Amino acid sequence: MLEKHNETFWIAAESSREDGVEYLHYTKVEHTRKPIVSQFDLLLEQGIITLDHLIKRTLTGKTVEKGPLFKIKPNNVGLLFPPSRVYDLT
Repeated sequence: MLEKHNETFWIAAESSREDGVEYLHYTKVEHTRKPIVSQFDLLLEQGIITLDHLIKRTLTGKTVEKGPLFKIKPNNVGLLFPPSRVYDLT
């Protein structure tokens, strides 16, 4: 957590398609710093942070381990990080 998300920019975008091409309109950036690591276990126990373990199956039927992916809903980010800065791009 401290290594991967010591300082992170979370980007929000709206997607649209035009003539079969996808376009992204960036709407918001949230800048978080210094996660509160002591909260992680508690948030995991409460189900606020969830874990997906990713496994991929190739066309040949072989399985490839992709590892764990921890997720938290945007409205709960403040439970894991001190107050962040939000930049409105609209």
